[in-house]
Amino acid sequence: ATGAARPGLSRDPSAPTLRAATNSWTTDRLYSSAELKEKPDMSKFLVEDIRNFSIIAHVDHGKSTLADRLLELTGTIDKTKNNKQVLDKLQVERERGITVKAQTASLFYSFQGKQYLLNLIDTPGHVDFSYEVSRSLSACQGVLLVVDANEGIQAQTVANFFLAFEAQLTVIPVINKIDLKNADPDMVEKQIEKVFDIPSDECIKISAKLGTNVESVLQAVIERIPPPKVHRKNPLRALVFDSTFDQYRGVIANVALFDGVVSKGDKIVSAHNQKTYEVNEVGVLNPNEKSTHKLNVPSRPI
Repeated sequence: ATGAARPGLSRDPSAPTLRAATNSWTTDRLYSSAELKEKPDMSKFLVEDIRNFSIIAHVDHGKSTLADRLLELTGTIDKTKNNKQVLDKLQVERERGITVKAQTASLFYSFQGKQYLLNLIDTPGHVDFSYEVSRSLSACQGVLLVVDANEGIQAQTVANFFLAFEAQLTVIPVINKIDLKNADPDMVEKQIEKVFDIPSDECIKISAKLGTNVESVLQAVIERIPPPKVHRKNPLRALVFDSTFDQYRGVIANVALFDGVVSKGDKIVSAHNQKTYEVNEVGVLNPNEKSTHKLNVPSRPI
């Protein structure tokens, strides 16, 4: 559940720009993320072709590296040696190699002749930022639980698993760093089965650094995580799970759409404080901001 809008000036600094998770891509031909030059037509997205998921893990178990490989495989970014923690944008994140703030991206992926929209949220692993994780999970239907094949299950692995479990999300265990000399993925498989009661055959063994078996992760997201439940004909209802403020453009809100449609120029109301705002831009994150005509929850064609 995520998205964004293209840079632009806003006369009213309090007016929000909505960037939202939307839905799946069905046109006469299939597109990769790299080919989306024009504004995507969100009215062509179908609910059964959308997956909203987060990546959760203990610190330094390879969440952001896995996110880099997923961005490359879907054509969202070009594959280069410089792709390291692409979604980590804060200076402290780049300097220290840790994720502090959850980051989002919408990935377009073709699987078995069908186009899917995968809305990804890369979350922090440190305990001090656990609220970022819980807030992100509220916009998802599933998670990738990444575990280091060398270190095994750690404190935040357990804490983040139970956040996802209590939110009733689908959990896909991913054993990372199988390329390390001392890696023992079979031992970690047994740990996951014993601690989390997840069958060992559901674990996916990968090396995010080398890209080994990462495509299996994308396929598991499509096959195991359910699409969101939405009602297009209902009035607009959306969850703001993250936001930033731009002094020229105003509030930029990351939202998960549950019902209805929102377009540029619409008036929206906050359920918390009952204040009314005008929408200046709408779009998706790919992972940079890409403006769209509207954001809407999808429906099955009649």
